Amino acid sequence: MMRFSVIIPTRNRPERLAACLRSFCQLAYPAGAWELIVVNDGGADSFTAVSPQLQQSLPLRLITVAQAGPAAARNQGAAAASFENLAFTDDDCQVLPDWLHQFAAGLSQTGCDGLGGAWRNPQPDKLAMRAAQFLIEFMYEYMQDEAKNRLMLVSNNVAYKRAAFTAVGGFSQRFPLAGGEDMELGFRMVASGYRQGYWPTAQVWHHHNLTSWGHIQQQFRYGRGGHYFLQAIADQAKNGLVMQPKPAKEFYAALGSSAKQRQEPFPFLALVAMAQTAYRLGQFYQRQASRLARLATL
Repeated sequence: MMRFSVIIPTRNRPERLAACLRSFCQLAYPAGAWELIVVNDGGADSFTAVSPQLQQSLPLRLITVAQAGPAAARNQGAAAASFENLAFTDDDCQVLPDWLHQFAAGLSQTGCDGLGGAWRNPQPDKLAMRAAQFLIEFMYEYMQDEAKNRLMLVSNNVAYKRAAFTAVGGFSQRFPLAGGEDMELGFRMVASGYRQGYWPTAQVWHHHNLTSWGHIQQQFRYGRGGHYFLQAIADQAKNGLVMQPKPAKEFYAALGSSAKQRQEPFPFLALVAMAQTAYRLGQFYQRQASRLARLATL
């Protein structure tokens, strides 16, 4: 029986966290074969909705650390883990009862060191939610190497063999914001010789309740993280880990073609285009902000 340490980073979203934890009360995985570690990334109110009854019903540990971003919080959880496999999700997700069974089956059957799952959209009629899900599904299919390794495993639904995760150093803590840290880890894992795959039957509900404007803002934030991703990839190349992303023109051509094939209405296509523009603007903004910060230290 594979054993799992489940790790959830959180910061000041108490009601969402409580809903996430309640989903684990329905988890159909043997007692003693899993634990749940929630890492509060320096928030004042993160645990206020976690009742004593909820705590007692789960193999739960609550840890508070100084704010350093979700990547660092995940690493803190991994460092505190007891078991040989690590599974990560986020506080705005709710796991299905067979979630860990699916990851156990996938890791066993594929021999992969990292395995990403799928997420279900609780609001399929909402334009922004469809656009967000489309982008994730596209990224999983597009970002593969010649050996069919998935280069990005989204951090809200992923499992790793702890030995591999630890060997590459976990999530890079150069990412102060959410966005890009999971992709950077994926590139580093594959460049280091580890295998990554996709196991779509390991599923979570993702309750992020996006509006169209919220999706655009989110992609701007992810673009800021994308700046750190490009820096990290450049550093990997200097250290001999040669794993480069495909050219941007190729990516956007494939994205546009995939979006058109869905036969969605024009507002969907427009939102996808605006969100990608926001991502690029986020990259530009963070590049300039980082440059100004360096100049200020001279």
